[in-house]
Amino acid sequence: MSKKISHTIIGGRTVVGTGGQGLKIGDEGKLYWMDIDEVTLLPYKFQGSNSGYSIGGDGSANNIEKFAFASAGNASNVADLTRSVNSIAGTSSKDHGYSIGGASSDVIDRFPFASDTNAADVGDLTGNRGNLVGSSDADFGYVAGGQSKSNIIERFANASSGNSSDVGDITVGRANCAGCSSATHGFTAGGDAEETVPDVIDKYAFASSGNSVDWGDISGNRSGGAGASDEDYGYAAGGTQASGYVNIIERFPFASSAGTSDVGDLTGNITWGSGQSSTTNGYKSGGHPNGSTIAQIDNYSLSSSASGADWGDLSVAAKYNAGCQF
Repeated sequence: MSKKISHTIIGGRTVVGTGGQGLKIGDEGKLYWMDIDEVTLLPYKFQGSNSGYSIGGDGSANNIEKFAFASAGNASNVADLTRSVNSIAGTSSKDHGYSIGGASSDVIDRFPFASDTNAADVGDLTGNRGNLVGSSDADFGYVAGGQSKSNIIERFANASSGNSSDVGDITVGRANCAGCSSATHGFTAGGDAEETVPDVIDKYAFASSGNSVDWGDISGNRSGGAGASDEDYGYAAGGTQASGYVNIIERFPFASSAGTSDVGDLTGNITWGSGQSSTTNGYKSGGHPNGSTIAQIDNYSLSSSASGADWGDLSVAAKYNAGCQF
C-alpha cells in the first residue's frame, strides 16, 4: 500500500526520490510514495521561474543582462558574451542561456544560469546568419530563418558543445520573426520575406527533423515582434507593419491553427526588442520606437487579456537584442 504524505505542492511537479521509490501527486494534490518505475516525469517547460535575460544587441554590445520575475526593477549587467553582436537569437535550456548567430556571425555562445559567469563559444551555425529567431525543448536549441531571407531550421544539442545541423525548412524564407515554443513544437510568427512581409505562423516539430507547416496568420503583415510563450499559447508583442511601428500584443493557440487574437497593448509602439517568458507573464525588453533605442522592460499577463506595464529598465538601451529565461 502506498504511504500517504500530508503535504501539498503547487504547480503539479513530480518529485523523484531515492532508494527505489519516488513521490507522485494523487487526485487531491497530495504526495504518495510508490515504486520508482511508476513515477512519470513532467515535460520540459519553456517558461522561467526566476529571471529574464536580455543579451547582446545594438547599443548593448556584449552585455548579458538579468532582471527578476518576482518584482519590478531594473536589469543588471551580470556577464559578457564572447563578442559584441546584434541581430542574434536567444534560446534557453534548464541550466543555460544561449546567444546564436548575429550580424556576420555563426557563433553559438552559452552561459550558465547558476552563476553570473561570462559566456563560452560552444559551436557554430551552418553559416553566418543574423535576424534569426530561436525556440527550445529540453534537449535542443533551435533557430529558424534569418538574413538573406533564409528558410533554414537548425538545431544544436544543449548537453554538449557542438555545431548545429540543418533539420528542415520554414514555409517562407524570412527574417525578424517572433519565436515561440510549446512543449513539442517551435513556432515562427510574421517576419520579413524577400519582397513582402508575410502574416504566416509556422510550426515545426521538436521530436523529428522535418519542414514546418503553416499554422495560421498574425493580424496584418508584421515583422520584428517580441515572442513569448505559456503552456497553451504563443505571443507576439509589438513589431512593424506597413502603417509603422505597432503596440499590439497578440496570441495564438498551440493546439489549433486558429490564428491570433489581440489581447492587449505594450506601453508604446515598438519593434526589434527581445522577448522573455515567466510562468505568469510575457516581457519585452528594449527595442526601437520612432527612431530611437530604449531600455524599458514591459511586462504583460499571460493568463488574461491585459496591456503591458513598465517593469524596469535595462542598464543600457538596446535593440536587435535577444531574450531567454531561467
